[in-house]
Amino acid sequence: MREGVSTRETWPFECLHCLRVWEEEYVVHRRDDEHGNDVVVWTREGVAVQPPWSGMTCPGCGCGTVTTFPTGYLAHHPEIALGRPALEMPAEEESSRGGWWFTSHGLITLVLLLPAGLGLYERITAR
Repeated sequence: MREGVSTRETWPFECLHCLRVWEEEYVVHRRDDEHGNDVVVWTREGVAVQPPWSGMTCPGCGCGTVTTFPTGYLAHHPEIALGRPALEMPAEEESSRGGWWFTSHGLITLVLLLPAGLGLYERITAR
C-alpha cells in the first residue's frame, strides 16, 4: 500500500435487545493500493476489525442486533447515558407490568388445564 491518511472515529451504538448505549473508538486507515483502488482498514486497539456497521455485538447481552447513532448525536443528547439503557423504566412500573403479565397468563393456563386435570382424575378413580 502507498501513503494514506489515518483518522480517529468514535461511533455510538445502541443494542436493540437490551437498549444499552455505548461508544467504540476506531482508527481508520485509508490508502490506495498499487492499482489505484481505495483500501480502508478499520482498527480498534491496534487490531484490524470489521467496520462498525458490520458484525458489532452488544457488550452487555451479546446480542448482534445493534444500531448506530449519527456522529455527534450523543454529545447533543446528554439524557442518554453511556453504558446504561437508553430508556429506563421506573422500578415500580417494571415490577407491576411484569407481575400483571405473569398473573394474567398464569390464570389463563390454570383455566385451560384445570378441566383436563379433572377429566384425568375422574378416569383414574372410575377404575
